Amino acid sequence: MSAPLVSILVPAYRERFFAEAFASALAQTLADTEVIVCDDSPGDAIGAIVRAAPHSRVRYVRNPSNLGFSGNFTQALSLARGKYVKFLNDDDRLHPRCIETLAGVMEANPPVVLATSRRAVIDEQGRAQPDIPSTTPIAHVSSFMAGRDLGDFCLVNGINLIGEPTTVMFRRGDVQVEEGSLFRWGGHEFHCLADFSLWLRLMAKGIAYYAAVPLSEYRRHGGQEQRGPEAALECLVERELVLPRAASLGYLAYPEQRAAAVRAVRHMAAPFAPVAREHAGVRDAIAAMERRLAAFEGR
Repeated sequence: MSAPLVSILVPAYRERFFAEAFASALAQTLADTEVIVCDDSPGDAIGAIVRAAPHSRVRYVRNPSNLGFSGNFTQALSLARGKYVKFLNDDDRLHPRCIETLAGVMEANPPVVLATSRRAVIDEQGRAQPDIPSTTPIAHVSSFMAGRDLGDFCLVNGINLIGEPTTVMFRRGDVQVEEGSLFRWGGHEFHCLADFSLWLRLMAKGIAYYAAVPLSEYRRHGGQEQRGPEAALECLVERELVLPRAASLGYLAYPEQRAAAVRAVRHMAAPFAPVAREHAGVRDAIAAMERRLAAFEGR
């Protein structure tokens, strides 16, 4: 059986919206695809949904034990046979022409290492919602841009404008897995910035493409991972840890860019000041982060 052009990878865990995500993968206008569902859920509902819609292009893998967020994504990537990879979160949806559009651009333009698009925000019922800061359009016309320039723009503004895993397509051969994890970079396992850290590694290799029309839908709902104070602090620290790793790939090459990126992290750290005054652990973590930021800014 010949390898497909594109692998749509669904690292599934939550069953609530999975049927809609899976249906959007099957509805793609590009036939030269495979859909791989890696089921990390505790129940049988996801498998039942897949079995109810048998398709020659679908492969279903039930993980024998829970692999967790990073492990399930890494497992899905290891099973892909396509030249191009498109992750699909189990609560999001793809526009029917998403795969055809992005794969067509990448096939016609070999220097493009990452293709993304505008994404629409939807709620639990699938109703359109206003943009949030991270879904603000990068451009109002479809554009090619240097990958490092787009990465710099995100870093100095402290925001991932490129998109969630559902939004982006890339070449399978361009990805390097560190110590068995797709989201490990420079010895750190990224979680909050898992997708963005991967996009930075990819974009350092060439050109990025942005489709100005929405090709995917990003669902916001109450069942998404809740962020308590400890998790919020972890996210803040990751925003600092990504800076020197990005710089090692050629991002933030100028002092002004480094200073702007550091200011963005410090701005996000400001709300932690009252907590830091009361909790030594938070205070120590913020102080250590500040020392690293100062060293990075003055390099």
